[in-house]
Amino acid sequence: MTRRGRLFELPTSAPLTTATGGSAWPHLPTPTVADAYRGPDYAKRGRPGSGGDDLTTAICRLFPRDKAEKLFKTPTANLANNGSAQHPDKRKAGGHGPTLEDEVCFLLNVGPDDERPDDGPHSPAEWWGDFARAVYRWECIRGTAAPIPIVRGPRGGLKLAPKFAEWLMGLEPGWVTDVPGLSHREQIGRIGNGVVPHQAFYAFRWLMQHETHTEESNGQDTPH
Repeated sequence: MTRRGRLFELPTSAPLTTATGGSAWPHLPTPTVADAYRGPDYAKRGRPGSGGDDLTTAICRLFPRDKAEKLFKTPTANLANNGSAQHPDKRKAGGHGPTLEDEVCFLLNVGPDDERPDDGPHSPAEWWGDFARAVYRWECIRGTAAPIPIVRGPRGGLKLAPKFAEWLMGLEPGWVTDVPGLSHREQIGRIGNGVVPHQAFYAFRWLMQHETHTEESNGQDTPH
């Protein structure tokens, strides 16, 4: 560069480095196509010539499962035919994973006779224990407070409330539970056999976009 007819050397910038010569700020790996088709590979870092963690593995190291928000199990149709709920620890001891009914009957701080205060789009946070953050987020998305998750069965035992399963699946209030003549068992069975409308919408939209892109790439007319 010149200034008033005199030549000056351009200043050079030196990256910040640590004492070992590496960058002072760690960087995430570059995304690759393979990241869309594989899970984390925690052993890759130690394999010679592997180049270290891929992006998927690096992200999973930043957000390990034991620090993730705790989510409820998905309602399933077989809940309509299961026996009584069991404590998740007892279920695991028998070699099985807990069900949604196990979780709501044994891990929450709410009873079937509690009343939900009608003071906005959120239910009491103290009801939900470790599930509170996930419930709050879904309430924000739905714009509807979570209903009481348990009801009393004919013999006084605790059971999964169909209205809670309905809310958890993203269905409009009463979509299943207000249908005349459906028993508790039938309501749970229909809800468990359904899909989350939000997921179905995005899945169909992706398929339509993918089909349109494929047809355009092949030189075909796009259907209207």
